Amino acid sequence: MKKSLLATNPYLKDPAARERSLARNVESSSAVEGICVKRDSSSGRFISTKSAKGPAKTVKKTSR
Repeated sequence: MKKSLLATNPYLKDPAARERSLARNVESSSAVEGICVKRDSSSGRFISTKSAKGPAKTVKKTSR
C-alpha cells in the first residue's frame, strides 16, 4: 500500500501550516468561482459572505 499524501508531503506535516494552507486554498478557490468565504474564528467553519463585487453579471451574446 502506498503512503498517504499527508505522510509524504512535507508541507502537510506541520498541523498549523496545514490549517493555514487549507484556509488559503478554500478562500482562493472559492474566489475564482465568485464565492466569498471566510473562516469563522470561533467555530473554524467556512462561512459564505456577500461578495464585495455584487452579483455576477450576465453576458449578452451577440450574433455575428
